[in-house]
Amino acid sequence: MKRLIDLATWNRREHFELFRKYDVPFWNVSANINVTKSYRWCKEHGRSFAIAYHWAATKAVNEIDALRMRIENDMPVLFDTIHMSTTIARPDGTFGFSFTAFDPDFETFHTAADTEANRVRNETGLKSPYSEIDVIYCTVLRKVRFTMLEHAHSMGDGAAIPFLAFGESFEENGKRLLPTALRIHHALVDGQHVGRFYERMEEVLNEF
Repeated sequence: MKRLIDLATWNRREHFELFRKYDVPFWNVSANINVTKSYRWCKEHGRSFAIAYHWAATKAVNEIDALRMRIENDMPVLFDTIHMSTTIARPDGTFGFSFTAFDPDFETFHTAADTEANRVRNETGLKSPYSEIDVIYCTVLRKVRFTMLEHAHSMGDGAAIPFLAFGESFEENGKRLLPTALRIHHALVDGQHVGRFYERMEEVLNEF
């Protein structure tokens, strides 16, 4: 479900109208997230750490209105729930797109994401299993502890979909850290929203 934002009463109307006219209305943030507890828990309980941080990111997104907003026909809309679409690496060196509906229960989400990943690994091509814009796009850059990342993107209604990238987690000063990059559309998302996303994602991962 979704609802149209009323520009007449929205306190970000001027911000929306300003930034949506920019040639490049996107901005990017990269930061390390403390994943020590969740990494250890996943190893001890035989769960996928990658699925754990994808779930935590999607859960955080769903708790922040600005990150559930998209642009349709040049107007802002707010979705009730945002789901996850991530890239899945294949044995032949290519990748495919997956889709997993968000579920607040981690075990339910883990089962669905694991099943979806296995399906994509055994297919070929770039057939997208989902064409709606109530998603967040994710990818994983293995072996890289990046400090910044720029995403490829196209324009149109789908341009307002946030992009997330995760790097290789690493140990530093007794903590395990996960490089996490977020690209968002400034017509919808400001610094306070991004700060809350990183804060909330880390909190969710520390609840494991």
